[in-house]
Amino acid sequence: MEMRAGEEDIEIGEDITPSVIPLSYALHDSFIHSHCSSCFSRLPSANFTQHHHVPTLLYCSSICSSSHFSPAELHLLHSPPSSDLRAALRLLPLSLPSSSTNRICGLLTNREKLMADEEISAHVRYGAKAIAAARRIEMVENEKNDAVLLEAALCLVLTNAVEVHDNEGRSIGIAVYGPNFSWINHSCSPNACYRSIISPPDNVLPFSDESRLRILPAGTESDNGVHNNIEFSKGCSGSGPRVIVRSIKRIKRGEEVTVAYTDLLQPKEISASNLASSSLSSELSFYRDEATRKLTDYVDEVTAEYLAVGDPESCCKKLENMLITGLLDEQLEVREGKSQLNFRLHALHHLALNTYTVLASAYKIRASDLFSLHSEVGGLPWEALSMSRISAAYSLLLATATYHLFCFESSLLVSVANFWTSAGESLLALAKSSAWDSLGKCGFPVLNLSPLAKHKCSKCSLLESFEVNLSFGQDHIRKAGFDSVSSRFLDCIGSLLQEVWGFLIQGDRYLKMFKDPTDFSWLGKSLDIWDFDAELTHNDVDFNCWTNKSVSGIEALGYTDQWRINTFQLGVHCLLYGGFLAGICYGPHSHWSSHIRSALNYEGK
Repeated sequence: MEMRAGEEDIEIGEDITPSVIPLSYALHDSFIHSHCSSCFSRLPSANFTQHHHVPTLLYCSSICSSSHFSPAELHLLHSPPSSDLRAALRLLPLSLPSSSTNRICGLLTNREKLMADEEISAHVRYGAKAIAAARRIEMVENEKNDAVLLEAALCLVLTNAVEVHDNEGRSIGIAVYGPNFSWINHSCSPNACYRSIISPPDNVLPFSDESRLRILPAGTESDNGVHNNIEFSKGCSGSGPRVIVRSIKRIKRGEEVTVAYTDLLQPKEISASNLASSSLSSELSFYRDEATRKLTDYVDEVTAEYLAVGDPESCCKKLENMLITGLLDEQLEVREGKSQLNFRLHALHHLALNTYTVLASAYKIRASDLFSLHSEVGGLPWEALSMSRISAAYSLLLATATYHLFCFESSLLVSVANFWTSAGESLLALAKSSAWDSLGKCGFPVLNLSPLAKHKCSKCSLLESFEVNLSFGQDHIRKAGFDSVSSRFLDCIGSLLQEVWGFLIQGDRYLKMFKDPTDFSWLGKSLDIWDFDAELTHNDVDFNCWTNKSVSGIEALGYTDQWRINTFQLGVHCLLYGGFLAGICYGPHSHWSSHIRSALNYEGK
């Protein structure tokens, strides 16, 4: 099955489906007490607090409660995790007799293939029995469960369900959509993306849902009759989280439309430092596979420990040491007589990007903890500000690294939009930190950041592009020119980075090897060990001088106003560019646009 563009070309940043209603859906168990089980909107805290320890399904309104399918769902809450089971249960009224369980509502159940796997088949049989037991609560006399049908419905959910994300990016449930969405195939270089729409039934949608279906099945006939005059279900009575598909590339008439089912930032390369001997290259693949496994396990272990124990300082030390020193082959099973290798993550490797994300979070937590500590004892939070700097630097490096990859694969547009937005938020949080204000207690100048409107950039006009994009959407994207907006943005942040980057990375051994976070050309010049003790760039200032009252320390603090202004301006640029890209991915009226306006204290139209 596949979907193709219809009778016209589709430009970048256009909705290519209306909001699609699900065939079935279910909240994850951990959200049934905080969100409406019908529309997935968040409940008032007073509503779910009293039911926190009681397995029940809650609703935000009488309209949503009327979509409660059966008491059997309550019974399934005692068989966690139950979201797959409850979604399968909701599919059963739409299902066909067991003789036709290869497809339900036009969707492949994949039952034969899944049941051939011993582990999966055991899960499916257990789930089908739980659904059967739940259905007996409301079955009429002499009615029987069709075991094959129950298995097929659950297999359909496992094959076709997608995660539903709320406005904060959390996966709160799953949904199964009809062929107009589910027949869109995966590609590692997709030309479209999709977004969830969560809204209470009595609320006006934050956009005008006038989009028409601009994609069609690949053919009108087929040997198995699937395409021929098929009747597609209308969904669950208009309830549930909807989905909209949107183009992220230009799609020609008749071209197949694809989306990504997985993370596109997959591992690409592990660099081995001293490979002078060509005899080693024949066995390099073996060592790379082993190194990849061990490095992945190590990062996962450190991250899990950080989340469980809550020791961000230990997490930062371990991960940065791994990035710097890599993995010596003494940690691997090296064959006798072979030279020692030193495996390190390439700076653009998928695992390195994940590590930057964890480090940005860990340094942010360290800053928060230190700031609270200094507030309690009445000290000056200079160290907390240092942690905030490095957190912002890792967020910025993550954005620039992903953008570098995006220049070679434009399908990474969604990831790039998210990372530029996060970098902008981190930089603005750093610039607005009250830790700066404490410097006034020492007689140093205190900066009052002016409103956003006074920080319009005449060079790139990003603020104007963001504002117009909110009003005119894809028409503005085409007229402004994506490449033109991106080029002007890079020129502007290049100038700002010359003033700010050295300040942000001071004191961090790993980050100091990136003299310019937008330039990755040096990565391909040599596989030699990097010199981490290289001299600082001309913008580096000893941030440790803040801890003393010497004349040199006071003179260094004289630069704080300009650092803070440049950091603020860089954050504004990153956030606006992230908003511009998000407008392409999600539309001008998405929650991302509202989120960015809020982060900027936006007071436009």
